[in-house]
Formats: sequence, C-alpha cells, structure tokens
Amino acid sequence: MSILLETRGLAAGYGALQIIKNIDIRVEHGSFTVVVGPNGAGKTTLMSALAGVLPVAAGEIRLDGQVLNTLSVSQRVKSGLVLVPEGRHLFGQMTVQENLELGGYLMTAAQRRQTMDEVCALFPRLAERRDQAAGSMSGGEQQMVAVGRALMGRPRCILLDEPALGLAPRMVATLFRILRQVAQNGTGVLLVEQNVRQALSICDHAYILEQGLVVAEGSGPELLQGERIRKSYLGL
Repeated sequence: MSILLETRGLAAGYGALQIIKNIDIRVEHGSFTVVVGPNGAGKTTLMSALAGVLPVAAGEIRLDGQVLNTLSVSQRVKSGLVLVPEGRHLFGQMTVQENLELGGYLMTAAQRRQTMDEVCALFPRLAERRDQAAGSMSGGEQQMVAVGRALMGRPRCILLDEPALGLAPRMVATLFRILRQVAQNGTGVLLVEQNVRQALSICDHAYILEQGLVVAEGSGPELLQGERIRKSYLGL
C-alpha cells in the first residue's frame, strides 16, 4: 500500500510550550493505524496539529503528497482529512439525520443520499433512530453519530481522538470493528487511544507516544508482545 498521510519532523504546541517534537508517522491507504500513549503524551496535540486546529511549529504534514501546513481546518476537510474530536461535539437538539447531513455539506444532494445509505449500513442503529435528538442517545450511540458525520464527507483519511473514552467494553468492540471495516473499504484511519490492548489487537500499524516523542512503532501484535507495552500499559 502507498502512503496516504505522513508527518515529517512534526512539532507543535501552545505558544512557547512545545508538546510534540520530531514526530514521523505514516498512514497508508486503506490502513488502520493507531497511536497509543499515557495521558499527557501529546496525542490530542498531534491530532489538533494534523487537523489544523493548532499551528505547526516545525516539520511537515502531507496528504497524498500535498503539504497541508498552511491550509485551514476547512481546507483540510475539503482535501479529505476529517477529525472526530474527543467529546464528539454533536448538536444535541438536532436529530441524528440532521447531524449526519451536516457532515456532507460539501456533497451534492444525490451524493448525500448515497453516503447516508452507506453510513446507515455501517451503523444500523442510526438508521433506526434518524429522527431522535442526538443529545438523548447513549454515549456509544452518540459516538456512532460523530463517526458517521465524519464519514458523510467521504474523507480520504479520518482522524479519531479517544473515541472509546467512557464507553462500555461491548460498545468499544463494536466501534473498533466498524472502524476496521471503514479502513478495509479504502479510507485511511488514524486513531489515538488509551485502550491499549484493544487498539493494538485490531490495527495494522501502531506508534507509542511518550512525552511528545515516538518511542516505538510496529504492528499491533509486535508491540503487544514488547516489554515496554507489557510493563508500562498492561501491568505484566
């Protein structure tokens, strides 16, 4: 597979405070890539820099070879890079369908209808509850709406910041299985996650981020068997 999303020597932070430093990561076309690490490692900072919420202090972000550094958030969305932020940020008083349609605002009406059908095929529960207020749904169902809304824009690469946070184990397993399917359908998936065991067990490739630096990378099974993960994250 060829490289879809890539960072080269990426550094970003808040003012003079640099949180991530010299980050090199790659997401291949149609792959499920994971970044794991403890609280404060810089995972959300990384996602914010990729999405354009935070300025880049050094290095490059490339999507299919195009340098994104100077592009705004909306320009990155148009280029095919979409973020599902931590906390979901849905419009709670609006219906599930209305929230989903907002994600497809760049599409034609025909494209929105087709993509809505595809999203509802991935998330049958959303099809059943199209007319329900998004804010009245469970946390797991709201996360499905947030992911579905991002997919409505037909992104080339979807970024997810801690989507499993606060969800029941069964819902986490369902969500990760669907994200695996999204990647298999051709969309690059980059997930940052604290649920180390489950994330590494399902991904194609993973990076360990600690104190703003990538300290290890490899396949999920390789890292699960590695001493750093077993001691620091799994208590083995």
